[in-house]
Amino acid sequence: MTQEQNPRPAKRYARLAPLYKALIWTSFLINTVLIVVVAVLGWTLYTARNQILDLTGTTRAFAGTNIAELQDVVAKLQGSTIKYTVQLRGARLPIELEVPVQQETNVVLREPVPLSVPAAILFPGGGGNLNANVNLELPAGLQLPIRLDFLLPLKQSIPVDLDVPVNIPLRETELGPQFQRLGAVVERLVAPAEPLLTRPDEVPDSSTPLLAPSATAAPLIIEPLPTAGPAQPAP
Repeated sequence: MTQEQNPRPAKRYARLAPLYKALIWTSFLINTVLIVVVAVLGWTLYTARNQILDLTGTTRAFAGTNIAELQDVVAKLQGSTIKYTVQLRGARLPIELEVPVQQETNVVLREPVPLSVPAAILFPGGGGNLNANVNLELPAGLQLPIRLDFLLPLKQSIPVDLDVPVNIPLRETELGPQFQRLGAVVERLVAPAEPLLTRPDEVPDSSTPLLAPSATAAPLIIEPLPTAGPAQPAP
């Protein structure tokens, strides 16, 4: 008894055109390169995360420090005062005014002063009266009380040689409103970024040097490198 074996049909594969093969290999290579690049980039970011965090913190602290100093400068400008001493040397100050003089004083006669005044002499008992002139002479050295009441005009220039202190608050000058506007503009710019800033405990002052030069610093000594000797021949 024989068994008939049915032959299996042979598998046939479609043959791809060379262009399609090139496209497939190109796509495979591109995907491989992209996967490698993404993996390297991800690993780099993962290993550099501490540096990125430090850089972010440093940036926030840098911005917060400078903004705090800017706000402090604006506040001090609003409350500052101009203090100066004006020196007047060799100048002349013109004066033109009337000075009221009201004073009681005594004057002394330097020489005799003759007086001739009319006088009415009445005789008692209805004897009538007599109109006559009385001649008197005030002796020299006599003190007479008088009252002065007049306006003394002054019109001249006087020499001036003095130091005049000047103390002017800026808020009372024309710069006061401008400093207030500057402060308001700074506050409007800082308010949105306030949660992201790191404020310093103490407001810095850029007018003072951060590092003072040390008078006892050791001098820098540069020594020459040792030079190699001539090469010895091998035995």
